[in-house]
Amino acid sequence: MRDFFLKDSVLKVLSFVIALLLWFYIIAVVDPSVDVTVKDIPIRYTNEDLIKSKGLCLISDEKTTVELKIRGSRKRIANIEENNIYATVDLATISKTGTFSLPIAISIPYEYDEIVSKKPYNAEIFIDKVVEAEREVKVFTVGSTANNYIAGTATSSVSFVKVKGPQTMIENISSVGAELNFDGRAADIKDTEKLFFIDENGKRIADDEKIYDLVTTNIETVDVECRVYKQKTVPVTLDYKASGDIDEYKVSVQPANVTIYAENEILETVEELLTYAVNLDDISGNGVMSVKIKLPEGVFLRDGVDTVNVKVEKRG
Repeated sequence: MRDFFLKDSVLKVLSFVIALLLWFYIIAVVDPSVDVTVKDIPIRYTNEDLIKSKGLCLISDEKTTVELKIRGSRKRIANIEENNIYATVDLATISKTGTFSLPIAISIPYEYDEIVSKKPYNAEIFIDKVVEAEREVKVFTVGSTANNYIAGTATSSVSFVKVKGPQTMIENISSVGAELNFDGRAADIKDTEKLFFIDENGKRIADDEKIYDLVTTNIETVDVECRVYKQKTVPVTLDYKASGDIDEYKVSVQPANVTIYAENEILETVEELLTYAVNLDDISGNGVMSVKIKLPEGVFLRDGVDTVNVKVEKRG
């Protein structure tokens, strides 16, 4: 019985050794064919300068990649890398705008038997016309100035810029913007800001959109200026006269106070605002009238409302 188990163990070991030798023989000598899948091969485009010389532009989905299944010797393609494989699309035959399906050529620097599959087989591309146009520059503001300060109107050093690129993208650009951040400031602002595109709906086009790769501007930045004024609240006093006793009239002004802004040295001299003069005799009985505020030179109303409502009542 003991000899039987010894013989069985020997047979198992011998079988394992033979199998191992056969495996080495197949790998080292026979070298069988295997299939290897390579993914995420980027597509490259050739003769792009040629279509640019024709006033055309390539618009493609840069995320499109190629997946290959390659058959060949295990030794030769087992360690194949996608970085060494090229997928190219030739644009030399393109001479007009439109959507095209062009074949993808594959270049593999390894000996192989065949390409079993290729996904996608063709590249779907869109060729657009290159145009140039002018777009208005708009300044957008964010944040707020320091307490008791107010910003004037922000202006750009240029009113228009030239944009150049694919026609479909240019048509989607309604204007060009620059952003000014008040950032708690209490002094006049002069900044250099980078330009961005605004779409036909008036919304900013995100910086990572493809439009920034294909559309160019004749300038990349603009100088933005904005005055920053100190502000304060002052009372409004009605300037009026009457042929009779003024004390016969009870006068109230609404709003009684307004907020103004101006250069610091001017603002310090203003303690109240007067209205334009009115004659109370012109008001019959008890009445309400609108009277315009008289603004000293260099003084501005924060809310832009330059009239007050005056209510006049006769006493007794």
